[in-house]
Amino acid sequence: MTISGDQHEKLSEALRDAFRRPNRFEEFVKYRFDKNIYDITIAEDLRELAFDLINEADRQGWVRTLILGALQSNPGHQKLIEFAENFFSDTSFLDTSLPLELSARGTREKIIRQTNSFLDVDEWLVKLSQIQAQVCRIEFPKGKEQGTGFLIAPNMLITNFHVMEDVIKGEVAYNDVILRFDYRKSAGGILKTNGTEYCLTKNWLIDQSPYLPDNENRLPTLDELDYTLLRLDGEPGNTPVGEKGSPARGWIELPIKPYKFLPNTPLFILQHPMGQPLKLAFDTDAIIGVNENNTIVKYRVNTENGSSGSPCFNSSWDLVALHHMGFEGQYNAGTPFNTICSRLDKQGLLENVRSGKVI
Repeated sequence: MTISGDQHEKLSEALRDAFRRPNRFEEFVKYRFDKNIYDITIAEDLRELAFDLINEADRQGWVRTLILGALQSNPGHQKLIEFAENFFSDTSFLDTSLPLELSARGTREKIIRQTNSFLDVDEWLVKLSQIQAQVCRIEFPKGKEQGTGFLIAPNMLITNFHVMEDVIKGEVAYNDVILRFDYRKSAGGILKTNGTEYCLTKNWLIDQSPYLPDNENRLPTLDELDYTLLRLDGEPGNTPVGEKGSPARGWIELPIKPYKFLPNTPLFILQHPMGQPLKLAFDTDAIIGVNENNTIVKYRVNTENGSSGSPCFNSSWDLVALHHMGFEGQYNAGTPFNTICSRLDKQGLLENVRSGKVI
């Protein structure tokens, strides 16, 4: 097949854009065609290399093989795909010789990451609107932010042990603790309300799991998960949000199945960083990995003081972890919820929490 000067120029431009360096040209010719490019040309300039290579392929009749080899070495390269589709009148060879993802004529969109799914917008937003009503700012004394928490039953809240440590030790009175729900801003950036306040009951402490001491260089045990379960005065989860007849606030359901934290997958955290109105932080390339005994998951999502005790979700708003700490400039970390659920089961609490009943 003989190509015109205009076609020669376009193919040369596509090849130069695809390979960019002389040594990559050399590797390409060797690996794809078992040829030494310097048996074809003595040129070292990228433009001359491409020019001489196309000339040789055209002279010997393997231009088609040259284009296919370039595409297979650079899957998804748009200039090469466009050349292949627009240059040849017979494109049937594309359907048999190229990888499946390159074979559809006119295809320009690709699945880049299999771990990033398509989401139904309305369903996603409805779920977010429900969840944001179930997350609160924890204060003591009133107005002084300490962390974030969220409902997991009609009258039960979970947060970090270290958020409530002073209350657990008796250094702060339980009736000085305020759980402030609905503390968020409108779309215009104006504070919607000062929130809805709840307090703790006298027998407020349901369960606790301390954190691993900072001076101990080992894995946390299954009894060092840094969480506390709090019993609230009233039933915020069964109480309508807003005017009479509005839906109940609800609570975040605990996961049924263990969640597999695949590296470089998304994570979303609803939180009150620095005590601010509710914020959402996320990263689509978030997950770094889980430690050996599944007590810590590391991720790349921003948090600040006041974010401790926040719920962590996958992109479908499934609860997957309890945020509890960070190492500046390195990573943030949380406790996988399947591990928390295992401990709750051992404590005889899991079935009651999942029942949806007042605890």
